Amino acid sequence: MAELTVRAELTELATIAEFLAEVLAGSGDEMVFAAQLAVDEACSNTILYGYPGGEAGTITITCTVDDDAVRVTIADDGVAFDPLSAPTPLFDTPAEERPIGGLGVHFIRTVMDSVSYTRKGEKNLLSMEKKRPASP
Repeated sequence: MAELTVRAELTELATIAEFLAEVLAGSGDEMVFAAQLAVDEACSNTILYGYPGGEAGTITITCTVDDDAVRVTIADDGVAFDPLSAPTPLFDTPAEERPIGGLGVHFIRTVMDSVSYTRKGEKNLLSMEKKRPASP
């Protein structure tokens, strides 16, 4: 298990991506891409919307790699928000007529095999898993 804690600031997204690349080295490009995309989307939303008072908190990324899957948990101390409650984007509606939001969560759900959310005390916990492809 590897863990990284950073300030909830956009400038830290590169640090988070590098952390995931290091932890997931040898896991295959698809696994690294999926984890980086999902974590970037989730952390971006936390940074942009989780601290409405303007004072950035912290984000902790925990990553576990085993033979079956990659598991990532994002913990933040922002306002309570379940990203999985966001409605599915209306893809059959022209982009200019769609409500803003929801695409990031759609990307997370698409690239990861399972995603769950819980609020524990003062922390949002978003857990994601990407299963390794079966060996031929």
